[in-house]
Amino acid sequence: MLSECEEHGYFRGETCPVCNRKGKFLMNERELNSLSRIIAGALRHFPEKLGLMMDGKGWVELSSLIDAIGTARSGFDWLRIHHVEALVDTDPRGRYQIDGGMIRATYGHTIDIDLSDLPIAEIDDFYYPVTIEEADIILEGGLFPTDRKKVHLSGSLEKAIEAGKVRTDEPLILKIDGKKARDAKINIYHAGKDVYIADRIDAKYISKVKESDIKKVIEEN
Repeated sequence: MLSECEEHGYFRGETCPVCNRKGKFLMNERELNSLSRIIAGALRHFPEKLGLMMDGKGWVELSSLIDAIGTARSGFDWLRIHHVEALVDTDPRGRYQIDGGMIRATYGHTIDIDLSDLPIAEIDDFYYPVTIEEADIILEGGLFPTDRKKVHLSGSLEKAIEAGKVRTDEPLILKIDGKKARDAKINIYHAGKDVYIADRIDAKYISKVKESDIKKVIEEN
């Protein structure tokens, strides 16, 4: 459920996590999940399906997005700007930006988008989950985009393990030396709350995390 507290703003759930008062209802869980999928698809993969005009950096007009969803998807005729603002503001992954009446996704694209205006990541270590079959190939040849236009990295071992478990029960984790990559002018951008993107990562900056370290993190969580 998505709600709004008059004093503390938007939140997910029925009661405000700050003051514990019941908030103003904005949308239920089904509507929230459905809207999230529609927006992700439109801003990452197929803006043309909703008739949206997207610039080279992935921005579309927020009002146009709302009009397009209300027209093309049944059950969303009630959708207004504050509903999308609330979704973006409370998104646990930080997938979107709203600025000056425009909205865009900051990662996950399968279309060509220039995201070089995102902030450069300041942390020194990044992580990437792989299967056993992928590990040696990447350690030898480097890391390149596969199903998306950018390489997507995690900023912590915990998050990389979490992402890896989507594909395999026992993911291996590769570590990227962000400091050396940065010194070599390889740009890694901060795109989400714990998501970082790059065009590619050369093999010389990649190493394998010890399986004992992975196991320790899994046991602790």
